[in-house]
Amino acid sequence: MQERISVIYANRNRDVKRIKASLDSLQRQSAGDFEVVFVDYGSEAALVEGYRELLNSYNFSVFFPLEVSHLLWNKSKALNYGIKKANFPFIFIADVDLIFHSQALSLFTRLAADDKFFLFPLGYLSKKESQKIFCNYKFADLKPQRIGKVNGMILAAKEVLLKVNGLDEFFHFYGAEDEDLFARLENAGYKKEEVGEEFFLHNWHKSFSGSEDKLLTGNPRVKNIMRINQRHFLQNRKMKIIEPLRQQGMAEFVESHKEHLLRNPDLSFKVANILAHVEHFLGEELPQCAGKVVNIEFYEDPFFTSMKYWLKKKLGKQTQPYISIKQVNDMLLKEILFRYKDYNYSFKMGEDGKTIEFSIQM
Repeated sequence: MQERISVIYANRNRDVKRIKASLDSLQRQSAGDFEVVFVDYGSEAALVEGYRELLNSYNFSVFFPLEVSHLLWNKSKALNYGIKKANFPFIFIADVDLIFHSQALSLFTRLAADDKFFLFPLGYLSKKESQKIFCNYKFADLKPQRIGKVNGMILAAKEVLLKVNGLDEFFHFYGAEDEDLFARLENAGYKKEEVGEEFFLHNWHKSFSGSEDKLLTGNPRVKNIMRINQRHFLQNRKMKIIEPLRQQGMAEFVESHKEHLLRNPDLSFKVANILAHVEHFLGEELPQCAGKVVNIEFYEDPFFTSMKYWLKKKLGKQTQPYISIKQVNDMLLKEILFRYKDYNYSFKMGEDGKTIEFSIQM
């Protein structure tokens, strides 16, 4: 009997054309009983409607739009939600940049096993080569620049992924969540098998890692996050853990009615981008607000960009040390990652790049 496969995508704010190219490659499959579980993790409303229309045009897809735009991007949590919603016994974790060979699903049904998990090589296309994807193309005519072995793709039994409590939801933004899952599956006694068939290509896009140094409206990043994620993975591997530490269940979200509480805070604060003020607020004042709903606006003090401040610094005269809003962003996001990621919270950057609004139920 051929095994049935659930192909899971996790998405936030990616363009519809890119997603269509991936789904079209699945529509060309020669065989295989499969479904697509497409989890959208808080994309902009206009994009969500575009995804809905697109996914409705494929009879194999199921769409789960999660209204979590107020939360930081967490691919692990989105994938865990998809794993829980999958209807079929075997799962393949995909990516919206993925182009499938027409025999890919047939390969999955031949490989699927309860005591193993499977990894696959991925061919990375150049920007120019990727343009062919949007025309009539033959898979064999697409020539990758390089082949990568660690890339997030995995085929495993749903039951196996549930036994290790899915992906570790500490990992935010991008990096190391896949390596961590692979290591924990091996720790749990499942055999890793690296498949030789080059059945997958990656549609080019600009690197996400380079954007961590900028404060981008609607797309927050924290400096050094990939190294923090890597450190977390290495510590997990060193301890030979099987289930993620400090993770209760998989894809557990704050109830929607509690998210509404953030709109009516008990306490409100305004904190200027003065280093001592930000450090004291995050380390001392905020923890004192236990049991309260708190709203904080971090803002750029006009003095920070004034000629007077510049002259004082130039002349070496004593003044309060200021930090940029980007530095405030990094300090706050690290507090969320290490202390508040499971709280009821909302994070929003101002369109002018000079304010950050953070609400949290302490």
